[in-house]
Amino acid sequence: MPFRQTTVADLPAVSLYNDVLELIGLPSVGARVTHLRLRGRGREWLWHNPVLPFTVPPAEPGPAPDVYVDRFDSGGWDECFPTVGACPRPGAPEGSPLLPDHGELWHAAWRHDLFTVGGLTTWRSIAECRTVPAVFTRRIELAEAEAGDGVTFRYSLRSTGSEPFPYLWSAHPLLTAQPGTRLELPGVSRVRVASAQGRNDLVLGSEIPWPLDQAGMFIMPPAEGWAAKLFAASPPEGRAVITDPLRGEALELAWDGGEVPWLGLWLNPGGFGPAGAPHYTLGIEPCLAAPDRLDGAVNDWRVAPILRPGEERAWRLTVVLREGVS
Repeated sequence: MPFRQTTVADLPAVSLYNDVLELIGLPSVGARVTHLRLRGRGREWLWHNPVLPFTVPPAEPGPAPDVYVDRFDSGGWDECFPTVGACPRPGAPEGSPLLPDHGELWHAAWRHDLFTVGGLTTWRSIAECRTVPAVFTRRIELAEAEAGDGVTFRYSLRSTGSEPFPYLWSAHPLLTAQPGTRLELPGVSRVRVASAQGRNDLVLGSEIPWPLDQAGMFIMPPAEGWAAKLFAASPPEGRAVITDPLRGEALELAWDGGEVPWLGLWLNPGGFGPAGAPHYTLGIEPCLAAPDRLDGAVNDWRVAPILRPGEERAWRLTVVLREGVS
């Protein structure tokens, strides 16, 4: 049976694997994926925060706008919905609670099941949302090695209410990177600056050429003390390739631009994190709207989708790990 029980940070975890790769996740920590690697030989692709270990979040983490970043930004891959940045819910009565920092799914009471059918192992997680009337489902699927060497993340969102509402979703994987890590985004030639610190040339709200420095690709620099969140309109065939030339390994993330029309980029070569010990991370975040705050996606960028009563929306991402690259 190509799954097993294990532990991460002394918490019950589940491992999905085949002969090529292994994925490990924590059902009780917002259905967070904590490990993604070539099985038995590969580098770890998901970043872990050295000062915030994985921990089970409370159902109500509190109203602080930065509660996720301050207390639960432990790394790995989780999901942000119906916002990333804490903000007022568009259309809500004045005085209503803010939509929580990084959304509600990282502290939701997910229901899980795990099964194998026809050589395909599936970890299914379902959350009944509280901030909007909807059910959010994620299915992580891993086939036997001879049937494919990638992991598929399938998502669906179903309305359970009587009124339409705006929303956004963003994948939220934080990847391990080091100086020299390469990022290629075929079909992307321009990005919009949503936030930046430590670089005066990245003007908030401006649209600039991509990549920022190297012809055809972005190369992570030394720890230069800057960080930026950028967004790009997805090409029809969305694709991001992250290469570690030292290990000769690559991670390829792919999606349908018709299903997932935006891509967020979190570039952080030592510009964000605790004083004296800033993080060095890379985030590749396909998303349904931009920027990170839902009220900004509705009122400023005017790109937030609307889920209508009885409607269901589905989309997917595929991750492939490769070795022997240079």
